[in-house]
Amino acid sequence: MPPPPTPRPPRTQRGRGSVVKPSRAQADKLPPVATGGLRGVRYGAIILAAGLSSRMVENKVLLPWRDGLPIVRHVAAKFASVCAGNALVVTGRDAAQVRAAVEDLNVTCVHNSDYATGEMLSSVKAGLRVLPAELDGCFIQPADMPLVTQAVIERLLAAQEAGWNVAPRCAGRRGHPVLLDRAYWEAMLDLPPDAKPRDAIEAARERLRLVDVADEGVLLDIDTRAAYERALGVTGDTDRA
Repeated sequence: MPPPPTPRPPRTQRGRGSVVKPSRAQADKLPPVATGGLRGVRYGAIILAAGLSSRMVENKVLLPWRDGLPIVRHVAAKFASVCAGNALVVTGRDAAQVRAAVEDLNVTCVHNSDYATGEMLSSVKAGLRVLPAELDGCFIQPADMPLVTQAVIERLLAAQEAGWNVAPRCAGRRGHPVLLDRAYWEAMLDLPPDAKPRDAIEAARERLRLVDVADEGVLLDIDTRAAYERALGVTGDTDRA
């Protein structure tokens, strides 16, 4: 088996995105890096909440979940609790409302100025450019998947190993979140603008560890009103924001 690539520090440029810490006008940097979670691994999360929601009239990440709070808040809360101050929410459409939805959580908001034309990859890059270089990896998670559970997140962390990317698999299909090892951040940043984040994962397929789970929440995103109604009716999500 080939050895994992040697990690390289992330680029220092910030691109066109700007960083905003909830409840503050601006934040020049993330909170100090902390060590926490399973086995002392230091990790972050990039929660992708910049999309246009073009298949819905409403912004899907701001739709109310079962307790009336926005979907993005539920997703962000799960990662904030395990990422020791290194969870990012990447904003685009309705940035102010998204920031307000997560303002009481231990997360940092990063605005993607290219959200209207840059697709998902531009949001991933916006997050990678500001995460601390000392981290061992980061989750990449769309903000429209409220059924991803804390248990799945912790199982991925337990399977994490230096040089390996990790993702859940349900019923033979790969889902989210993806835990991207630090060694592959540069490859993600080097993708051309028209590429997709999964291209960097596929390029290192021999270093992808799939964790089989029975939880279909890793597959269910909310792109349409029908998908939203279906997600609301799915049982088994015991996590609380």
